[in-house]
Amino acid sequence: SSGRGRAGVAVIRVSGPASREAIGKLAGDVPAARVANVRRLRDPETGEPLDEALVVFFQAPTSF
Repeated sequence: SSGRGRAGVAVIRVSGPASREAIGKLAGDVPAARVANVRRLRDPETGEPLDEALVVFFQAPTSF
């Protein structure tokens, strides 16, 4: 097992017909399909930075 770290990593899967739009609102733009990009996530209403994330978009129907 690993020692205690100072930060954690979460994996969040967003799916559905509005997922591309939702990610665009948080990340500013959506990277090309299957290309990992670091994005700064921001509150869509205030623009306040929330966190940095590694964003990977998988286009349906080949998203698995």
